[in-house]
Amino acid sequence: MNFSQKLGVFCLVAITVLYVYFSFFNKEGFHFPQRVEEKPVVNITDEPIENPQESEQTEKQEIKIVKIFVTDSRGNLRSVNRKCDTSKEKSCFVFAIRQLVSAPTAWEKNKGLSSEIPSNTKILSVREGTNNILIDFSPEFESGGGAESLYIRVHQLIKTSQSNTKLPVYLYINGKQANVIGGEGIMIKQPLTEKSFND
Repeated sequence: MNFSQKLGVFCLVAITVLYVYFSFFNKEGFHFPQRVEEKPVVNITDEPIENPQESEQTEKQEIKIVKIFVTDSRGNLRSVNRKCDTSKEKSCFVFAIRQLVSAPTAWEKNKGLSSEIPSNTKILSVREGTNNILIDFSPEFESGGGAESLYIRVHQLIKTSQSNTKLPVYLYINGKQANVIGGEGIMIKQPLTEKSFND
């Protein structure tokens, strides 16, 4: 047997031994290493983190500016602004009337502004219909201050109403339409307009 024959027999024996080993003794079997595809690494710190507080702040909030009328040191009517948050207030008109009755603020008082509407006046109701609005005040609205004060406080209400609605507004005192107010019996034409006191 020459060298090349011996080499062939040796290779054949070696292949047979390897086959038997990997087939019967190596449970994983014989396999060639496979190339593993590299996947891009995602850094989780790069993902946007949702902040619950920021989500709440992004909710639609519309601020509407309403005007109310107070008086200056000379008794002239002056408008001041209030911010009505429509996400909290059902009606910015009702909000304006509440602000009118509680006006002026401490800052406005320091600026010399005041109101002829008695501080103990209560809003009994504000009824907003499709055709008109009815404002019902407690009897304190028409008490004290004399005729000039009554004229001014009604004008505060008229100006505030006209600045915040286009609907006709009617004034009621303690559940009754106020065609006459005060001890002096001042006549008021309704709905409230700039001509309500004209003869």
